[in-house]
Amino acid sequence: MQLSKFFKIICILTVLAVVYIHMQMQIVDLAYAANRKEQKIKKFIEINGSATYKILMLKSANHLGEKVLEEGSDMHFADTGDVVRISAVQEHSVDGNPAVPSKLAQRANSFFNFLSSGLEAEAKSSE
Repeated sequence: MQLSKFFKIICILTVLAVVYIHMQMQIVDLAYAANRKEQKIKKFIEINGSATYKILMLKSANHLGEKVLEEGSDMHFADTGDVVRISAVQEHSVDGNPAVPSKLAQRANSFFNFLSSGLEAEAKSSE
């Protein structure tokens, strides 16, 4: 009977050793997988930085100026002929005099003055 007991113990130890080795192999495999993912992430970060740099270079004032000044370009700088002047119209009452602000506008203005910092700073003389 002792021989059968010895074989049982040997079989159990062998199975436990195989399970332990399999677990260790999975741990090492997961470490390699994590390392590969880190390398991919670093590569993507580098590609992203390169793309961002290229985009910023295309948006730069120097690049845009070169594109505008190229021969055969449809673009041009704005000159005085491209500027449109709009005159502001002053509100007038019916009789032609400047309109007096309404009480509601004066009340709103006084309310906003109350919310502001208060008195303006005044310089004191050193007499």
